[in-house]
Amino acid sequence: MDTMLLQSFLAVANSQSFSSAAHRLNITQSTVSHQIARLEDHLGKQLFERTTRSCRLTAEGRELVEFATRVIRIVDEMEQCFRPSLLRGTVVIGVSDDYHLFLPLTQAFKGFMESKPGVAIEVRAGLSADLQRDLNERKIDLAVLRKVPAASPAESLITDNLVWITSEYWTPPRDGVIPLALVAGACNYRRTAIAALDERRLPWKCIVSCTSLEGVLAVVQAGMAVSVVTEGDVRGGVIAAPSDGLLPQLPRSSLTIRFAEGEPSLVARALARTIANVLKQKHGDVER
Repeated sequence: MDTMLLQSFLAVANSQSFSSAAHRLNITQSTVSHQIARLEDHLGKQLFERTTRSCRLTAEGRELVEFATRVIRIVDEMEQCFRPSLLRGTVVIGVSDDYHLFLPLTQAFKGFMESKPGVAIEVRAGLSADLQRDLNERKIDLAVLRKVPAASPAESLITDNLVWITSEYWTPPRDGVIPLALVAGACNYRRTAIAALDERRLPWKCIVSCTSLEGVLAVVQAGMAVSVVTEGDVRGGVIAAPSDGLLPQLPRSSLTIRFAEGEPSLVARALARTIANVLKQKHGDVER
């Protein structure tokens, strides 16, 4: 049996959608439909109940999920052991939208795909809260998430200091109200900045909400506001605020890797190991 039939079956079973499965596998929807038809013909069983809006597993389909998962895992492990260059498949990874992470991560992705030409990587950048939701909904296979405060050492790949950023043009406001530039939505840095100011009972106002960190940095660089980032994102005309007591101390943050619910694929696990090694090497802690 062609194991690609089982991979297509599991993609449809997990997403409950032929179009989503096709997108996940980087093939056409008609190819997915053809492969499912071949598998049903081979087994002599109907695996999905299809309607115009959804598809659900039949009893036989639900039974096949466990078998198919085991077969794919064993085949992947065998190929990884004897021919690691034959590792194949598509992996969708979410990455926390931190600028200074992208260079080492893209280098990791490039090296991973060069050594494993059968692997395709789809990267989605965004807020950690949004990526966690995508993990829960199985829209992505794994994610590099920013945790504030830092996760436990056992869970953390690396830890970073969070800092207040200003510019050389910024002066503390006469009325004592701290102007903030923040990323809109469920942003860790936004939540942390507001919580730290509220804990010190310092008045603040958000004068700009941006959809990206780039916008925040531009506003801070102009001297209009302060914000919170990791030390690695202090760049492009912004500076770390002096430790003069005006702005409160901030907790440390960390990066962790999380997988979607269920057994992660061999490709996802291999990519996670590569990312962990690259990030730890960047911070002077190479995994042996």
